[in-house]
Amino acid sequence: MFSLTTVVAGVPSQQRQARQTAEAENQETIEGNTEHPKVTYSKQTVAALGDRVKIDCSVEGVDVSGVNEFSVSWSKIDVDKPTNSFPISTNERVVLFSDKYEVDHPQESQRFSLIIKEMADEETGMYRCTVNFGENQKINADVNVHLQQAPFFTDDFTKTLTVTVGDSISIDCQPGGHPRPEVYWERLNDELPFYGGKFFKSNQLDIPLIEVDHKGHYVCYADNGIGEPATSNVILEVQYPPEINLPVPRVFTEANEPAMMECDVMGYPIPDVTWYKDEAAILGSPNLKTKTEEMVGGQTGVKSSLSVSHVTAEDLGQYTCKASNVIGTSVKSIVLNTKSPPLIVKQSRNEVWYDLEKSGLRDTLPVVIECEADGFPTPTYRWTKNGEPLRWEADNHLSLEDNTGNLLITDPTLKDNGMYQCFAFNDLGTASSDPVYLINVTRIQFSNDDDPSDTYHLEAELGRPYKMSCPQATGYPTPELSWVKAIQHVDKMELEFVKEERVVADPEGSLWFTHITYDDDTKKNGFEYICMASTPFEPYDFSIASIIHLSVVDPADGAHNLREESLNVESFPMFTSGERVTIRAGGESLLWCIYGGEPSPDVSWRRSDGTQLDETRFSTKNYGRTLVIKETHVDDGGIYECVASNNVGEAKMNAISVSVEQPPTFSENMTSQTVSEGTTVTFSCQANSTVNVTYTWTFNGRVITSQNPQHRELDGSRLTIKDASFTDMGNYACNATSTLGYVYGQAALTVLANKQYGIRQSCAEMEVLQQEVTDLRSTVDKLQLILASNHNITYAALLALSDKLSILNLSQTKPKTTTTTRCQQGGSSLYSRHLNPILRLFTQGVGVSANQKMYEKDDRHSSHHKYCMTVPRTVWPSSPESG
Repeated sequence: MFSLTTVVAGVPSQQRQARQTAEAENQETIEGNTEHPKVTYSKQTVAALGDRVKIDCSVEGVDVSGVNEFSVSWSKIDVDKPTNSFPISTNERVVLFSDKYEVDHPQESQRFSLIIKEMADEETGMYRCTVNFGENQKINADVNVHLQQAPFFTDDFTKTLTVTVGDSISIDCQPGGHPRPEVYWERLNDELPFYGGKFFKSNQLDIPLIEVDHKGHYVCYADNGIGEPATSNVILEVQYPPEINLPVPRVFTEANEPAMMECDVMGYPIPDVTWYKDEAAILGSPNLKTKTEEMVGGQTGVKSSLSVSHVTAEDLGQYTCKASNVIGTSVKSIVLNTKSPPLIVKQSRNEVWYDLEKSGLRDTLPVVIECEADGFPTPTYRWTKNGEPLRWEADNHLSLEDNTGNLLITDPTLKDNGMYQCFAFNDLGTASSDPVYLINVTRIQFSNDDDPSDTYHLEAELGRPYKMSCPQATGYPTPELSWVKAIQHVDKMELEFVKEERVVADPEGSLWFTHITYDDDTKKNGFEYICMASTPFEPYDFSIASIIHLSVVDPADGAHNLREESLNVESFPMFTSGERVTIRAGGESLLWCIYGGEPSPDVSWRRSDGTQLDETRFSTKNYGRTLVIKETHVDDGGIYECVASNNVGEAKMNAISVSVEQPPTFSENMTSQTVSEGTTVTFSCQANSTVNVTYTWTFNGRVITSQNPQHRELDGSRLTIKDASFTDMGNYACNATSTLGYVYGQAALTVLANKQYGIRQSCAEMEVLQQEVTDLRSTVDKLQLILASNHNITYAALLALSDKLSILNLSQTKPKTTTTTRCQQGGSSLYSRHLNPILRLFTQGVGVSANQKMYEKDDRHSSHHKYCMTVPRTVWPSSPESG
């Protein structure tokens, strides 16, 4: 008996064919022979068009010459339609009626190789070698024959895939061709997402989380060494909600001048943009026009703008750019303002601290005194120190931060300590900050610094109340004391803040025990008590004041109240806030009521007048021993009672009379105003305080010391400006001061001209303007006729002409000099309707010499000011042409 074994043997056919061997056992055996024959055959074969192809099939390892019915035959198999399969040969004989094939059978061998004489497209397919050992024992070996073919894609067009941000995507690339092509991906002009780099070798490109910048042109390359690589192109479009960028979030302009607000929007699909003013959509008008155009340069988005032809007071305010597409909506706001005086919007608190000991170290950052102001034109900054100008430009360790007025002080010393004040100014005014004091912090010092050791050994009686004091701490800013347990572990030290029902620290740093237990013994429980101090400058940098080792001993009187249930300690006060307490409004206030006793007393709080404590502002901590008043109000004053009870004896009560003092606080913050010329303006800085408040007003940094009832009126917290003009434009500040402190506020006043353009006027106003133009043309015609008929015009004739046309009320007195100056009271209407037309007529050939001039005193737009025209003595030409 022998077992049948199949072996795959590849025979190259001129191109890339390599021999490989694989064995597979067949459980069938041939009776009487124990040898193990092997059947070898070619692997998959690829050949070029016209090649002579040879595929092998042979039996090795056994002599089958004595085996009856042994044969080796070849067939071509149609896998899809088996009935179309057909035999080709048996042993060395071709049984198919065709000259396409022949069989190569070397003598003395058991190899039967099928030869395809000339490779063609129809010769591709599966060929089967069947080895027949007789008695229905057969082995089939299938060999696939392919026609060599360059890589190709069935679809050669560019595909577009649209995904949304946050999606995941898998792009499959399956090219045709023989041998099987290798596939790799490229993203044109960019790195591949997720994988990075220029190329990625795989049939499948996976992007697990789509981002906006993943859009682009992706190319799948297929290459098998035959011809040029084939390509398949994919355009990846990424949908994402609109993203708005405002090139200028705050636009400044002048009255009656044009202005433009811009809104750049990225998004796909291309977003639609709508503009709003005060929540009303802007649909367009003669004065407001919108324009939207798509971006260029491969960007998916639009540039949208809103232009205002002539800005008036009604146009100022907040505008909204709203962009939407099918993915989402985005909104951003732009503020349109006129040129405005400076306004301080950010500054440091009233004290800025620095550590003198760290000054000069390599990693120490400069100290910053903040000062930032709004306003347009952009404010310029200057500083004073102790009331004197600070020349920071001339000092290497002083500088101003870019785009702000922040003062940077590198490596400060004691010489830098003092009061600093910032001033921001532009063409329209000056704003001043609150004074800021630069102060160095000091090292914390303790009252026991002269002691030989900061470690102390104390004893406390079991079951009895106890007070453990901390050395007094001094420094600037004022230190705060706290207690911790330092618990020693095998490999580390653990610090745990003391917080127990029996143990409470008071605001002065003493630690109170309602009664002592064995848990307080430091040696027995493996810890130490440590009193530490820190300051608000570095709240997490602690200095050690003392280390306490506490031993618990039996009571000296022999009464073990903690051990005997019949013995207890009645509750009694150990530390309270005092009978009378004054607290400040506006901040957090604490009232203390620490009682001792055994068991530990429970403490509750109430008001003596029965008013319920508002749980939103009143709470307790330290197990009820501290009453917390959040955002203290003036009406929080009154008598508060703490009640302590431990069911031993009667409950104990302690009354605390609380008074609330309030430093000046503005009822409402001052607000900037933009008004038209001639408007009455009122600024208010009403401050609440429990004591009298005095008010000081400043304009552009200068104290307003006098008042003009006809124009500017001071009334404590109110400043009224009547008939506002451009000279009133600037920064107004109010300082409300009392013995308890002060509060400082400021606002900017912007004044706009009254002039209105036609697009803002009514039809009736347009008719009046048209009639004025008609009258002016008629006047010009009359003047030209008179001058054309009489060139020899005297000054008297000019006066008569003026009176006749009712243009200008010239003086009846003949000038004594060579020039005549005429002035008239009035505003811009007089200027534009009378002086300008006459001057223009004279200079356009009527005969006034070229050096006549007009000048104005003060503001030509104000009805309070005079307008004057100076006309030199003229030499009139003899004819109109000579003028």
